[in-house]
Amino acid sequence: MYIAAKIILIFLKNMEKTTKKLIKIAIFGDGAAKENDDHYKDAYKTAKLLAENGYIIINGGGPGVMLAATLGAKEAEGKVEIVTINPTNMGENYEGKNTENVARADIEYTTNNYDERVAKLAEVADAFVVFKGGTGTLSELTMTWSKAKFDFGHHEPVILFGNFWKEILELIEKDMGLEETEKEVITVVETPEEVLTELTRLGS
Repeated sequence: MYIAAKIILIFLKNMEKTTKKLIKIAIFGDGAAKENDDHYKDAYKTAKLLAENGYIIINGGGPGVMLAATLGAKEAEGKVEIVTINPTNMGENYEGKNTENVARADIEYTTNNYDERVAKLAEVADAFVVFKGGTGTLSELTMTWSKAKFDFGHHEPVILFGNFWKEILELIEKDMGLEETEKEVITVVETPEEVLTELTRLGS
């Protein structure tokens, strides 16, 4: 129990500042999330709060957490940019574009396939907030986490939203091992206010 608590503390205290100016914040998470789901509500509230404080919201243009992020930002009259896949290349298992999300976005970047979409999201955003999701969310997390490690010092911070992430990080640390820089570019928060606090601190 003590070891687990110590590991979690590493991720909560050691997140390093970046020289990168944090303006565009990507929201990742469950494309199947519904309005009554906690992670949908949290994504909405987080995007709204960030937009109120001048941040631009980035997402994948789909339903679920992505739509929640757009709606939250627009409630605060903020700006939204989305990254989608050309409809002819979507495939059966891709969640697809959400018409309301696309209609409300200020800018849409269209990519040719899933790999290009994830790469473009990583390119456009200055920081990432990751909510509960499936394999797509995990792929976005690992891509951006790796990139943050390689760009350490001028990196895009990765903020994990939700207490459940602590157990996942504990298992990764225990069974796989992490370099110090990999620990210093990521953290766990539990409220929209903590997201804003971290972004303000990291980019200052």
